[in-house]
This record gives sequence, structure tokens and C-alpha cells, in this order.
Amino acid sequence: MDTNLKSTSQRESRRNTFAGLLSWVSLLLILCAACCAAIFFLMVLANPRTLDYAASHLQQFAGSPSPTLPDMEGTFVEAMPHEEMVYTYTVQVISALAILLTALVLVFLFRQDRYAFEDMVARGLGRIWVELKLASLLAVLMVCMSVLAWGSAAEKSFGVTIACVLTVYLLCLDVSRNRRFFGHNIIHSVLVRVNDYHGMTTFQQRAVRRAYATIAIVLALIVLGAAGFGVAMNFLYGHEGYRKLALAIPLTAVVGITGTVWWYILALKRDLSDWNLLMDQITEMYGGDLNAVNHVPPTSNLYDCAMQLNMIRTGVQKAVEEGTKADRTKIELITNVSHDIKTPLTSIISYVELLKKEDLPPAAADYVSTISQKAQRLSGIVQDVFEVSKAATGNISLSLEDLDVGRLLRQTFGEMEETVQRSQLQWRVDIPEAPMLIHADGQRLYRVFQNLIRNCAQYSLEGSRVYVTLSVQAGLAQVTVRNISRTEITMNGEDLTARFVRGDQNRTTEGSGLGLSIAKSFTEACGGHFFVRTDGDLFIVTVQFPLVEPKEPVLRLEPEEA
Repeated sequence: MDTNLKSTSQRESRRNTFAGLLSWVSLLLILCAACCAAIFFLMVLANPRTLDYAASHLQQFAGSPSPTLPDMEGTFVEAMPHEEMVYTYTVQVISALAILLTALVLVFLFRQDRYAFEDMVARGLGRIWVELKLASLLAVLMVCMSVLAWGSAAEKSFGVTIACVLTVYLLCLDVSRNRRFFGHNIIHSVLVRVNDYHGMTTFQQRAVRRAYATIAIVLALIVLGAAGFGVAMNFLYGHEGYRKLALAIPLTAVVGITGTVWWYILALKRDLSDWNLLMDQITEMYGGDLNAVNHVPPTSNLYDCAMQLNMIRTGVQKAVEEGTKADRTKIELITNVSHDIKTPLTSIISYVELLKKEDLPPAAADYVSTISQKAQRLSGIVQDVFEVSKAATGNISLSLEDLDVGRLLRQTFGEMEETVQRSQLQWRVDIPEAPMLIHADGQRLYRVFQNLIRNCAQYSLEGSRVYVTLSVQAGLAQVTVRNISRTEITMNGEDLTARFVRGDQNRTTEGSGLGLSIAKSFTEACGGHFFVRTDGDLFIVTVQFPLVEPKEPVLRLEPEEA
């Protein structure tokens, strides 16, 4: 569809350009005809014989000889009969008027296209140096003087008139449309090119110098070869060996041109080879190998670029190391703080439990119960932070074993039955009875499923359905959890798995913002994949683990009795 529109636009543009050209030529025709008519009228006023001269030319154009008429010099030429002359004049006048009327109609009919075509012509004239324009005017003047010196009376008048009309029209068009008529000159262009050259990089300057040197050498060899051949043919003609010399000079020029072009191709090939070395380093750095270096020689035009790329590599490597160090320091700080908080928090929880066993007034009992709930919540947050920090630093301890993921998922739902019942959601759980063995840490994977179920219970829309499905996809055991969010989801799935990020931006529900982060960290630590995807208010979590082939039991045969 876009291609059709583009082709249609191109056809329309060409049609408009042709219409503008037709209207522009018609305007020039009208201007030339008007100026020629004015010159002819002045010639008639100055010499009445001009009419007879024009009649004689019309007779020659018609090709019908008859009685004679005097021309401009007083000689006599044959004239047509009166009736035939009147008919011929009438046809020619009507034809001329029809042509001019058609041109006038085209001028007014396509005037908008003519304006656009005149802008295009003016832009083209604006790209020409003013020195070349002045030289063109001088050439037109010399041609007009030549016509005035050697041409006939009609050629002198009408030829010079047409040339002057075209020149003056183009000059007025250029001056009116281009404000920098005198500003675009050879000196200014040279200065601009020099400034551009100084603003180029070293590689660009060398490439430009090489290209200009190649062009200059080739042109010089062509000129010298042609000049030497001409000298040999004109001045050494008849001398012994002039033919060999005349052929040797252009042959030498051809060999020199071929060698120059071959030198330029070899230099360009060497630059392209060095450029490939730089691209290989960039590709390796993009792939994560910050130790990649290039081996561009110091004599290469790209040596400065290679050194800058190596400096960038060093800077990126240093920044990554500093960022990793800062992240590690931050995680260690969180881990240490969490560990330091756990000890006094454990004491607080213990004393709160002792207070709950005492015979307290109802108000104090309520206070103690609230303190106990908040302390337990704080203990859970500290434990979550501690586990996330250990998973981020790689210090988490795992006990990997082959386990049935379906059985573990059913066990998780059984132990969280109270949470599921209290959520007032419709749970649709599809867990096949066939065992699906995976290699993972049962305690960590239990925590993953526990966090996902608790996340659905806290953030799902009241009365909505939650779908939990276990299936096999391309050799992977896949657990999919789908629910509808209670609040609008304003971030993507990747952001939701970050630490301390919650889908409920108003924080109207309890939660530390670490549930999905812990689930993802534990899943990846056990060798699985954890994905979160959102579609509007639909929240989808996918946990994948490679399936493990069940080990066949070894059959033991009892020895036969003797």
C-alpha cells in the first residue's frame, strides 16, 4: 500500500513538472513574440519597406512565385497573386494567433505548476557560481555582437532580441528568487570547503587528500598525455621514430593512470580491513566481552579511532567494575543490617509471646496482639530482604534434587488452604496426576509457589478467577498463574520483578514488594526461568523448568535354588 502511494506520488510529481515546463516554455514564447513584434513595429516606423521585405520572405516561405516586389535593398523579387497572397497571409496570421492563444491558455492554466518549476530553475541557478554567470553573460554578449556583425537584418533583429529576452528573464528570475546572488562565488566556496576540511577528523582528512590527489594525478596524466601526443604529431612529423614516440606518450599516461587507480584501491582496501577490525571489537564488546581489543597498526588511517575505541572500552570496563562494586557493597550492607535486625527482633517477638500468656486487661491484650502482628510482619520483611540479598550475591545455599513439581504444587495449595479460602476468589487449578520430575531445591521452589499464591490473594480483583495450570511445553514443565489485578497495572512485567516494587502504587495492601523478586531469584538460582507478562489488567506469571527423565529401577533377580 505504501509502495502504491509512493509510485502514485512520483507520477503526479512528474506530471506537475511537465505541466510547469510546458507553461514556462509558453510564457517564454509569448515574451519573445511580443518583443519581436515590438521590434518589427519599430522597424516599420523607421523604414516602410520592411513590410515589402516581410512579404517577400512570406512568399519564399509559401513557395509560390509571381510578380515582383522590392525588398529592403531595392531589388525586386517575384510576388504571389493577390488572392493567393491574401489567403496565405490569412492562414499564417491565424496560425500564429492560434499558437499564441494556446500558449496564453497554458500560461494561465498551469501557472501554479509554472511557479514551482521556476523555483526549481532558480534553485538550479543558485548553485552556479556568480563568476560562471558573468562569464555566461559575456558569452551571450559576444554571440550577439557576432550576429550583428555577420547576420542579415532580420537575423540581427530577431536573433538578438530572443537571446536578450532569455538572458534577461533568467537573470531576473535568479536575482528575485536567490538572495545570495553574489554570495555564492568561487572564493566563498573554497573557504567553506577549507573550513569543512579543518572540522573533519584525521581519517576524513586523509581520505579527502587521497581522493583529491588521485583525481589530480589522473587529470594531469590525461592532459600531459594528450599534449605530448599532439606535440609529437605536429612538430615531430617526418622525423625518424616520431610514430613510436607519439604512441609511447599516451601509453605511458595510461600506465600511470592505471597505477594511480590501483594505489587508491589498495589504500581503500587497507582502510576497509582496519575498519573490519574495529567492527569486530565493537561486536565483541556488544556481546559483553569488555576485554576485546583491536590490532590496528599505527600506520593506519584509523589508528586514532582505534585508540579512542580502546579508551572507551577501558572506561566502560571501569564503570562496570565500579557499578558492580557499589551494588555488591549495597547488598552486603542490606544483608548485614538485616542480620543485625533479626537478633533484637527475635527477642521482641519472644517477649511479646510471653506477654500474650499473661493475664492482661482487654485493652492491653489488644495492644499486645497488634504488636505481635506487626512484629511478625516485620520479621517476614527482614527475612525476605535477607534472602533477596543472599540470592543477589550468589551466597544462597541450595539442595538440588529430583522432585515432582505437580506434587509440590498440590502440597503448597494444601498448606495455604486458609489463605486461599480467605481470599474469596475462584481458584481454577489444573495439575495433571502424571508425575513431572524436575531438578530443583524443594524448599526454594515451595517459597516461589507460596509467593505467587499469596500475590494473587492480595492483589486480585474481588470475586474474579485465578487460573493455575501445570503443563508440558517443548520438554519443559511449565506452571502458569493468571489473575486479574484489583488496581490498574501501569508498568511492564520486567519492572514488576524488581526489588521493592509493588503493583499497588497506593500501597493500600500489606506487602514488602519483594514477593516476585524472591520468586524470580529462587527460580533462576534453581536453574529455571521466570517470566511476568501483563495484558491490560491481566497478570500472567510463567515458571519453567527442564524435565528430568525418570530413572528406571534396577531389576534384581533372585538366584535359583540348587
